Amino acid sequence: GCMLNGKLYPLGHTERTEDCYRCSCSRTLMSCCTLFSTPVAYDKENCEVVFNEKKCDYDVVQKNDPSKECFEVSRV
Repeated sequence: GCMLNGKLYPLGHTERTEDCYRCSCSRTLMSCCTLFSTPVAYDKENCEVVFNEKKCDYDVVQKNDPSKECFEVSRV
């Protein structure tokens, strides 16, 4: 298997790690990519970015009422 952040993953493909990555593990290499994209264009004065572990993605919410989402323009 392969080690990632102190956890052993089996050989083959892992759809989602505990840290929100998708990985492939071989006998000689482990390669991973994130399952989330980072918001870069949003109203930074009135909104904030919060990581949602359940969805493995960032939510952009209103600072004064985090239960309400904010409009985003783009992510990377």
